[in-house]
Amino acid sequence: MGRQMTPAEAEKARELLARYLEQMREAGEDELYLDDRLARDLTRRLAAATPAPENPPGPVPRVPAAAPRRTNLPKSQPRPAAQAAAAPARPMPAAASAPPREVEVVTIESILGAKKTAPDMFNEASPLERCSGLGDVERLASACEKCELARTRTKVVFGVGNPHARLMFIGEAPGHDEDLQGIPFVGRAGQLLDKILDAAGIARDDVYIANIIKCRPPNNRTPLTSEIDACSPYLVKQLGFIKPRVVCALGLPATTTLLGLKGSMGGMRGKIYKYGDIRVIPTYHPAAALRDPNYKRPMWDDFLIVKREYERA
Repeated sequence: MGRQMTPAEAEKARELLARYLEQMREAGEDELYLDDRLARDLTRRLAAATPAPENPPGPVPRVPAAAPRRTNLPKSQPRPAAQAAAAPARPMPAAASAPPREVEVVTIESILGAKKTAPDMFNEASPLERCSGLGDVERLASACEKCELARTRTKVVFGVGNPHARLMFIGEAPGHDEDLQGIPFVGRAGQLLDKILDAAGIARDDVYIANIIKCRPPNNRTPLTSEIDACSPYLVKQLGFIKPRVVCALGLPATTTLLGLKGSMGGMRGKIYKYGDIRVIPTYHPAAALRDPNYKRPMWDDFLIVKREYERA
């Protein structure tokens, strides 16, 4: 599995992991999924780099293995990944059924936490303020070097779709395939999104698709707060020029960034967040449904809400 980490490398890895987990906690996420191989390798590497105590204790008494705890989850919530692995995947419905029941509408004060285009050095006005359309914004984003992701990206993934779309999808960040092609949602998660849109009777060409950040984070990690802050002005401008009536936030990072609220995905989905004429509907990211098929059912329920609000718009 590669060479063993030195204590210094292990300490740096711990700091980065702690920083990442703290950011997830602040965002309201309380679950972390690792595949078995990665979990075993991470545990082995960190344990190997931990110095042994100077005075080792005596023989450790044998403790019987604890029985697995039973967790009663609401039926509407997905089961943990360990339980879901043994469960058969449920297929996505072929077409939208009856319109969903009326859901709770939550009024919010802003989108993107009232983020504005920040002035550049020496209090000069941001070049974004002089943009007259999406093309101008995309040209600025393509040359952006405001965060370290500019050093590792292949292409800037700005957005794609109808520039006057009534419905806009906003995800987290580009992945490997998106970074190579410069188009959002073209990998496995994008293929699942296409299937869901087709089942809901929504043409991809009629909507606009983007992410909260425009460059791929290394190893597809969750974007850092500093990266989101640096990239948010481009998304603000996209929203301003497109003027969607319905926005579907895909995943927790997109949801918390757009709404400026903290919470878990399970607690925030299933509602409509209203800001003026814009309605924001959060749901799980398609990548989450690929990892755990139990997310597909609530995700489909959310897409029925998206479809209904889209048709009303």
